[in-house]
Amino acid sequence: MNSRATFFLWLLLVAFTQVSSVQAQTSENKDTGKAHHVVIIWLKQHGDDGARKQYIEGSKRLAKLPGVLDYHIGTPGNIKRKHPSPALDSSYDLAISATFESLDALQNYLNHPQHHQVVQDVLKPLVEKYKAYDFVE
Repeated sequence: MNSRATFFLWLLLVAFTQVSSVQAQTSENKDTGKAHHVVIIWLKQHGDDGARKQYIEGSKRLAKLPGVLDYHIGTPGNIKRKHPSPALDSSYDLAISATFESLDALQNYLNHPQHHQVVQDVLKPLVEKYKAYDFVE
């Protein structure tokens, strides 16, 4: 085999090894990294500061549930951009961003009796609709 063919085979072997290593790391870390829970909320009383404050106060105890590392809730930012984009949406009333130790911790949070109680009794009566997005690092 000439040196060019040997180099090409060596290059393919290195590339295959790197791809296999990245795939193994990705599948290993799939459920072991921090988990994030993002919720976008539209209230029945859209734009009402009182309803927003009521939701924020009602949700604060969720930040203290086991497995929660970080819990933030806020209103849309009034950010002026040079170029408008249809991808930007500020039609919602509130957004929550919560970080958990793991995917299991997020699952436990969602199944926690206090979470169910707060959602059903305090938050759900205020909400018109919501979207939730979960991802793992």
